[in-house]
Amino acid sequence: MTLMDTAQLLGSLGDFVGAILIAVTLIYLAVQVRQNTRALRTQSRQTALACSQVELLAAVEHPDIHLAILRGVNGLSPEENIKVYFWLTIVMRSRVFAWLQFKDGLIDEVQWRQESLVIQAVMGRGVNRLWWETVGRPVFPAEFVAFVDVLLRDAPDIDASRLASWSNQGGL
Repeated sequence: MTLMDTAQLLGSLGDFVGAILIAVTLIYLAVQVRQNTRALRTQSRQTALACSQVELLAAVEHPDIHLAILRGVNGLSPEENIKVYFWLTIVMRSRVFAWLQFKDGLIDEVQWRQESLVIQAVMGRGVNRLWWETVGRPVFPAEFVAFVDVLLRDAPDIDASRLASWSNQGGL
């Protein structure tokens, strides 16, 4: 074997090893991207859940907010108006976050349907609906507002008074 043949053989071997290394690198990167995407989805779901828990904890710590909501439009004091305003803002900001995550593919259809049901349940009627129509809508992105408007138009009628009396409905 001549020096030229040896050089060609080594060159071919180098090309072969390089091709294998590129294939291994691409497989490694594909695995990393998939793991990163899974981690982002998990983080998005966790953040959406944390936002919901903040809303629920506020409801537990301040039942007066929901009692004021049940009393309706004509019965709110200025302090109750402020509390309801900010609680509803928290609720809808959490839904905007979830909506953006859904649009980016970071939360799935099942979770987004749950978030949509929250919008319908909370904004479907009464003082909450009045908040949305008067002061809530301008605070949020136009595309989200359009989505919520359609969602609310098609929302089932939800009896919010059950919130304060569900345990009196008859038992097992």
